[in-house]
Amino acid sequence: MKIAINLLPNEFRQQDIENAKFYKIQTIGVIVILFMIFLASIIVSLRILQSKNISLIQSKVSESEQKISSLKTTESSLFLLKNRLTTIDKYLDNPSAQSEIYNLIVRLLPPAVSVSSISVNKSSEVLLLATIADSDSLDGLVNNLISKESNQNRISQISLENINRSKDGSYRVSLKIKTK
Repeated sequence: MKIAINLLPNEFRQQDIENAKFYKIQTIGVIVILFMIFLASIIVSLRILQSKNISLIQSKVSESEQKISSLKTTESSLFLLKNRLTTIDKYLDNPSAQSEIYNLIVRLLPPAVSVSSISVNKSSEVLLLATIADSDSLDGLVNNLISKESNQNRISQISLENINRSKDGSYRVSLKIKTK
């Protein structure tokens, strides 16, 4: 057993007790401040991580928006092509009056006729420029064009716009053909 003898006055003991309480409060305050600093550093690091994640997500969103905008232009191009193909299909299914007149004129040409050009306008008027070897072939061409049986009653009028004869005896003719 130990015997403790305190020869100091009570005031010192009271002051030691107050100093111990002050040190305890000071220690608790330092611990609380350190804990707050720790929490603040965790919050700052979480904020930094969140801002990095947000910037990554924003960059992915902007990339996706760019892809979507490029796909929109592709979609509009595809839509335009689809409409054009539909229009082309309509024309392929229904032959035009101009092509039918062109095919009729080509069928009516005798073999001795060398065609320079055939033009068919929207009103189905035909301008035929040709070189013909002799007058018999010229007569055959005009007869084929005039004959209602051979022209299938599709030609209403033929006018000779121009005729020239070259040194070798061939004819250059320009015919204007009106169709029904």
